[in-house]
Amino acid sequence: MLNKSALALAWLGGTASNPALGFDARPAGGKFVNVLPEGAGPRRFAPHRNAAFTASAGANEHFAHQPEIRQAIATLPQMQPRLTRWNRQLRADIYDELLKLPLRFALHDLDRLQRHLRHVDEAGNDDGVYAVEVDGAREFYAVAGRTSTVGYAPPLGPADPFDCLPFFVHRSSNGGLPGTIHSMHPRNLMPAFYMRIQGVEGDRFRFEEELMKIFPTKKIFVRSHSVYVYNVAQDGRMVLHHWLLGLGF
Repeated sequence: MLNKSALALAWLGGTASNPALGFDARPAGGKFVNVLPEGAGPRRFAPHRNAAFTASAGANEHFAHQPEIRQAIATLPQMQPRLTRWNRQLRADIYDELLKLPLRFALHDLDRLQRHLRHVDEAGNDDGVYAVEVDGAREFYAVAGRTSTVGYAPPLGPADPFDCLPFFVHRSSNGGLPGTIHSMHPRNLMPAFYMRIQGVEGDRFRFEEELMKIFPTKKIFVRSHSVYVYNVAQDGRMVLHHWLLGLGF
């Protein structure tokens, strides 16, 4: 995450896809709109908290004398949970759009996908810690794998046990779902991407039919080793992972 500061390019941590800071280093208020920065306006808009000796005692605390908060809210980007390699916080808005589509195979409920995140067996105990009565005395024990800090959970299996899925999607040995993003011409750093989905076993063409409902405007190619979806980047990968987790893979 390279940000152009006033002096030089400053490395602020993080990677290309995950900035370490939640917000941009400097607000994007005047980036696209020709507005005066907040410090350059009249004195009553400057964000000063020093108590000036004025006739009205609460002049500094009055809302009209504060910096315009609406502009600051509009410039700060909204943080959304990202579906990355180490984080599986699902987004309800993406999953709702998937549930609206005429998909052939049933999907799990969203709370079923996230039940391992906030699994509390008994009130007062930590996640994954359970109590048992032994000779009238309470003893506590922990179960590994019931909860996860990063949101990883083992595959759930199909949502409808009587409906056989004609394909199977394998996870990697790390437990990661397939779907890698590649540039169409990486030597030229071309900012046009495609997604490669490996590890699809069974009827890949039924898999492609479902993908055509999810990405109706994208070019999709089926090969013997993988399925390619063109003009799709990280957000398409996030949608694919929501769908695969909903299918139970």
